[in-house]
Amino acid sequence: MKVTGINSADLVSALYDHTTQGSSKKKDSNSIENLLTSNMTSNNPAMARLARKAESKDYYKKALSAAEQSDELLRKLSDEKKSVFVKAADTQDEQAKEEYQTEAAKDIASLLNSYNTMIANLMEAGGNANKNFLSELNQLMKDYGKELSAIGITGNEDGTLALDAETLAGADMDVLSEVFGPDADFSQKLTGQMDTIVQKTATTVDTLQIYSTAYSNSGSYSQYNYLKGIYDLKA
Repeated sequence: MKVTGINSADLVSALYDHTTQGSSKKKDSNSIENLLTSNMTSNNPAMARLARKAESKDYYKKALSAAEQSDELLRKLSDEKKSVFVKAADTQDEQAKEEYQTEAAKDIASLLNSYNTMIANLMEAGGNANKNFLSELNQLMKDYGKELSAIGITGNEDGTLALDAETLAGADMDVLSEVFGPDADFSQKLTGQMDTIVQKTATTVDTLQIYSTAYSNSGSYSQYNYLKGIYDLKA
C-alpha cells in the first residue's frame, strides 16, 4: 500500500526502527508516534491550518474569561443604582465614604488585572480581528490618558496597563467617578468595546472547538492510528 506525504528521512529511519524493534522502543521526540503526527501535519496544508487554530483555542478561552471579568467589574462600578459611587454620594458617614473609596480602588485594581490578562491572550492568539481590538483599546487609553493618569493608570508599550497603587488609593472619590462612575464617558466607551470583544471572542471559542475536534479526529487520532497500524503489522 502506498502512503503519500511521508517523505522525511528521519521518519523513514524511525519507521525502520519501529518495524524491527517493535513496541519496546522508547517513545522519545524521534519516535514513530511523534514523527507520524508531525509529518502528517507538516505535509498537509489543511491539517497545518487546523493545528494552528486548535492551538490558539486556549488563548481565546483565557481572553474570553478575562474580558467577561472586566465587563462585570465595569458594570458594577458604573451601576446607576448600586455602584459605590452612588452609595458614597448618598451618605454623610465619613467612615462609610472611606470604605466605599477602598472598595472602588480594589475593584479598579481587579479590573486592570483582568484587562491585562485579556490583552496578553489576545496578543498571543493573533489574527486581524484581535489586532483591531487592541488598536481600538490602545486609542481609547490614549484619548483618556490624562484622566487615567490622575488616578494612577498609565499605558505600557505592549498595550497592557500599569497601576500606581498609591495614587489610586489616594484618589478622591469624585475623581474616580469621573473615570469609572455611572456618567463617565470612558467607562461607557470601554464597556461598549468589552461587549464586542466578549461577543466576538465567545463565537471564536465555539468555532475553534470545532477546529480542535476536527484536528484531533482527523490528524492526531484517526490518521495517526491508521498509519501507525500499517507499520505495527510489519513489526
